[in-house]
Amino acid sequence: MSPELETLDQLLGGDLALAVVRDLFSDAGQFTRGIAAMLDAGEVRLFASDGTEVPRWQWPEVLAAASGHAGAPGARLAITGTGARRIG
Repeated sequence: MSPELETLDQLLGGDLALAVVRDLFSDAGQFTRGIAAMLDAGEVRLFASDGTEVPRWQWPEVLAAASGHAGAPGARLAITGTGARRIG
């Protein structure tokens, strides 16, 4: 199963921290590209630590932070109906 599909499958159980999702991917580049594609497709939504949705223009910054060792504290992903249908 691809890491993108694994991510969607895991998200069916509830929101996940980006740090947890990062571990599903083999490297930072694959993580950044995969999650960016899923966000663009409307399969997932990205939330900041305060619970607000991260605007599209900030996605690259948050994903870059999450792909590094420092992570993006509190950032999390949630599945959308589109994402659920992709694996359902």
